[in-house]
Amino acid sequence: MSLHVPDIELFVPEESKLFQISMWWRIIYGILRVILGITFLKLIGVQVSEFVHIIMSHELTQGVNDIVFNKIYFLFEKHDFTIGYFIAGYFIFWGCVDIFLSLSLLHKVRIAYPISIGLISVFILYSTFRFSYTHSLVLLGVIGIDIIILYLIYSEYKKLKPTAHNSTLSDPLHHQS
Repeated sequence: MSLHVPDIELFVPEESKLFQISMWWRIIYGILRVILGITFLKLIGVQVSEFVHIIMSHELTQGVNDIVFNKIYFLFEKHDFTIGYFIAGYFIFWGCVDIFLSLSLLHKVRIAYPISIGLISVFILYSTFRFSYTHSLVLLGVIGIDIIILYLIYSEYKKLKPTAHNSTLSDPLHHQS
């Protein structure tokens, strides 16, 4: 089985172009998650506050009173934890799932549609629950993007033509014993 990278056609309905763009977005996002997970594997046992300090140390050279640095550092200093295998595995696993499902959707693999719809729906419910506590505008934006992607996946799924196997199962004339 060889996978090829599908091209974005010029004369495809706008909704299909948005679908393809959103799948490529999910692929890139999945790759970034895998890279972050691999990076976390190299940082097992490091406290998050130390990690934040390393990443944002360039902010300190511009001024010790940097608001962003102080807020983030204070948050992790007060509620610190160490990077473990779970968080690294989490990012790697879900990154791979995003990549695999998005490529499957681009190749119109039928089973990938309901799986993606189910996973994104569960994620939207979980994010909505989290939003009720955090009131984060970024999280609200993520929920909105996921709802749009969910709609695009569902729309593409409805456009799929039934396969020969599915049409014979639904046609009572072909079920003669």
